[in-house]
Amino acid sequence: MSKKQKSSDIKTGYYGYSSETNSSRKNSNTKKAKKATSGNAGKAIGIILVILQLIASVAFVWMFLSKGFAFTSAGVVAGIIAVLIVLLAIVLFLLQKTKNAQTFGKIISIVVIIILALGCYYLSKDLSKFTTGDKLDDTPFVVFVSANDTFGEFNEKTLGRSDTNIIAVVNPKNHNVLMVSTPRDYYVPVQAKAVAPESYDKLTHVGLYGKGTAKKKSDGSVATASDWQWAYEVNWDSGNKALMNTLKYLYKFDVSPKHYHYIKLNFTGFADLIDAMGGITINVDKPFSTRTYASYGDKDTGERKTYTYKKGAMKMDGATALTFARERHSFANGDMQRNKNQVKVLKAIEKKALSGNTLLRYNSILDAIEDCFATNIDISSSINLLKDGGSDGWNIMSFSVVGTPSRQVCTYTGTSLSVVMQDEESVNRASSLIKMTLDGKSTEEIKKQIKAYNKEQGN
Repeated sequence: MSKKQKSSDIKTGYYGYSSETNSSRKNSNTKKAKKATSGNAGKAIGIILVILQLIASVAFVWMFLSKGFAFTSAGVVAGIIAVLIVLLAIVLFLLQKTKNAQTFGKIISIVVIIILALGCYYLSKDLSKFTTGDKLDDTPFVVFVSANDTFGEFNEKTLGRSDTNIIAVVNPKNHNVLMVSTPRDYYVPVQAKAVAPESYDKLTHVGLYGKGTAKKKSDGSVATASDWQWAYEVNWDSGNKALMNTLKYLYKFDVSPKHYHYIKLNFTGFADLIDAMGGITINVDKPFSTRTYASYGDKDTGERKTYTYKKGAMKMDGATALTFARERHSFANGDMQRNKNQVKVLKAIEKKALSGNTLLRYNSILDAIEDCFATNIDISSSINLLKDGGSDGWNIMSFSVVGTPSRQVCTYTGTSLSVVMQDEESVNRASSLIKMTLDGKSTEEIKKQIKAYNKEQGN
């Protein structure tokens, strides 16, 4: 009995021990299986994230290069690729380490993917307005710079009076830039189709002629000078040709259409550009105080504001600079002083545009003026050209033609209006300076001639 009992005890004890051991083994195997499954899943997620990060990196670099941004260079592209490779290497390294390191690596990968995805989204925006057009090189060229007297959205099809009319003659070979400013009320022969020969008008009105081609009449025929008494009764095709051709005719400069460009902003774009650049500093030589026109008063309330300009260097935001550039009633010589102030503003914009911080904010500046701006220039190539000259490399010179106040019949309205009659000698001086710049004369020669001409004009 004792043997039986002993045997039973051993049997019971054996099975009891055996049962306990099998249970432990099963639990242990289950944990190992779960751990292995978890580890495999984690590795799979890590591999997926690495692949996504690699795809996002390649997509970002490709889109970056395809946009042809002004700040794109071999060094910049190499730097971007190097950073992306380092980030990918860090993630791969962390995925091979401890569980905490793997988690941290996945977090880094997700953050990088999100940033690259946002970058790709931004790059996918249509910036063709700024990255297409005539590319600039070291061939001398002329740019018609104009500020249109409209607010809000603006494009190349917008007709309007041109308040600022500046011919910028650029010679990249010796980094000379000559800005010739023409009074908005200068009485000029209009160079537009369907306008009778010897038709004269204020320069500011010529912008209302658009391309200078009258639109077809209802019967399909083209409108001619005999179809209207005053130009404003005709519908004109939009564009800049009439203005550009009129100024080319006035100053008789010889450049091909390929090397004659335009940049036009309206008042909204003018102010927004300066604000996006962080403001500009202008040296005020004649102090004055003025109230804005009701059409461009306080940005929030629309109410007219009073601006005071003290002599000396003055930091200006967009609205302040716009008012400074437009004012003429505060000066005895009216439009002549306004021309000088407009040149000051353009020089200040050019100086700020060449600063390092502004070049880095290239895209945000373009965003600010996207709907208030029109040009036929590849902006990317123009900024690269500016950078090639260096912050102190471009020699900016200016000359303003003068005239005599008068009243004459203007073609656009058919009525007698206040104008500025041409000074033939002044126009010839401007033509001579334009030719000197295009021909590659030295900065010293051009500056000397400008000084002599200004003396002759009593400036």
